[in-house]
Amino acid sequence: MHETTIRVQYYETDLMGIVHHSNYIRYFETARTEYIRSLGIPYADIEADGVLMPIIATECRYFTPARYDEELTVRTRISGAITARIRFEYGIVNAAGELVCTGATELAFIDARTRRPCRPPKTIRELKVESEERKVENEQ
Repeated sequence: MHETTIRVQYYETDLMGIVHHSNYIRYFETARTEYIRSLGIPYADIEADGVLMPIIATECRYFTPARYDEELTVRTRISGAITARIRFEYGIVNAAGELVCTGATELAFIDARTRRPCRPPKTIRELKVESEERKVENEQ
């Protein structure tokens, strides 16, 4: 689980001062990018290895509105097996600890040259092994 802090900007809100629903997907992207970076695998390195990661599915469920200038925490984790796809799950909470929304994005791994599905880069495959090892260590 990784946490990213985001402050709601004025341009992300509607006339009521509430975050427009489309911005949550952007928050997910920011959090996903920071999560991957925190693991030592910047997106730029993945792309340099000839692999692209387009989003193939998104989900978002809203519970309470976020408002202008609020500080939000986006909690991100990888869920499920990493194959030619990877799934990230998110929970966004406000400073009061209220659940603002939950969501998920699914990304595919594709060869930059052929645009065909491919195996994840070695760094991502190793990440899964490390993640499973940490999970086992934490359960003991």
